[in-house]
Amino acid sequence: MKQIIVVSDSHSNTSLLKDIAFKHQNADLFLHAGDSEDYEANIYPFVSVKGNNDYLITDEIRIITFENLRILLTHGHKMYLSKENIVLKAKKHNCNVFIHGHTHVPYTEKVDDIYILNPGALSYPRSVMGETYAIISIDDNKNVEIEISDTLAASIFKPQGDMNNYICLIMPVKVQ
Repeated sequence: MKQIIVVSDSHSNTSLLKDIAFKHQNADLFLHAGDSEDYEANIYPFVSVKGNNDYLITDEIRIITFENLRILLTHGHKMYLSKENIVLKAKKHNCNVFIHGHTHVPYTEKVDDIYILNPGALSYPRSVMGETYAIISIDDNKNVEIEISDTLAASIFKPQGDMNNYICLIMPVKVQ
């Protein structure tokens, strides 16, 4: 099984980035969806894009191919983040995964064969889950599973739909 760790909006919290990288040291790829407020070399092993609070990173969009995924990574602050617009942008770049940050709210859904993921925020979260990040798993049959985890590792669950609708999470659900 291959794993991609996805974070966003760490806002200079490099110690938490290092904790997540250490916890998932066997992961195959580490992605940061912007607003690290640091040089990319300082947030290694994370590959990042420029967010609205980044002055040290220049790439606003990155296209990353990994296994059977073609990932569009962006912060999202320069576009309208509707599902329709996201799907159009992903398809324009022949991507089947669209990852963004900026809202500080975790969200994942599959729309028209496009996986949409916002891992939430490592700093200044705006959801009941607190500080969150995501884990994308790809099994040997190329099946994709996306999980949102809180940084305390109190719970890992597989959300479905709009994360704003979750008040109390008891049973895990899968996004496939």
